[in-house]
Amino acid sequence: MTNIAIIGTGRMAQGLGAGWVRAGHRVVFGSRNPAEKSGLVSEIGNGASVTLPAAAVAWADVVVLAIPFAQVKTFAREHAPQLAGKLVVDISNPFDQLPDNRIAGAELTAAAIGDGARVVAAFKDNFWETLPTPEDPGGLPRDVHFAGDSDDDRQRVAQLVTDLGFRPVDCGPLKNARALDAMVPLLVELDQRLNNGQHSSSWKFLR
Repeated sequence: MTNIAIIGTGRMAQGLGAGWVRAGHRVVFGSRNPAEKSGLVSEIGNGASVTLPAAAVAWADVVVLAIPFAQVKTFAREHAPQLAGKLVVDISNPFDQLPDNRIAGAELTAAAIGDGARVVAAFKDNFWETLPTPEDPGGLPRDVHFAGDSDDDRQRVAQLVTDLGFRPVDCGPLKNARALDAMVPLLVELDQRLNNGQHSSSWKFLR
């Protein structure tokens, strides 16, 4: 069992939280307005709660940043002393805010935390609509690509991915998240063109 703090309460946050609770983990959502999110906890069930972001970070073993990319660096800098030394999973997407992909969004997150940063980029190219259905229409588990500089941290994220029913695809060091960032707008484009914008598409690595 892992204590997971999910900062944010959007659709990605809800989908990940519900899946991890079903897998037996404990999840706390970090929200600026916990009282307004009580319904979220009742929907997910036992094993989930909601509190202020700072309290969620302090409690957790793993912190998932599920807030908009524009807010991530500020959050990471403000909570750097608490985030340092903890596994931080950054799922945010820069889109056109980092148009040339010379650096990954998750690399900026690690720099904002500073010494002791342990950041893994993951779930960037997964639509929230697919989180409840980890198998594609052909019965194959959908891929979750992730990148980070620590072998141990990537292995831990791989287990969390497996717990959701997805196939973990280890993409190596954090700098490779630059490619993951670039895959996201292309996935959105292809989904709109070829899948009528259903947000049910995903990338598949074939051996």
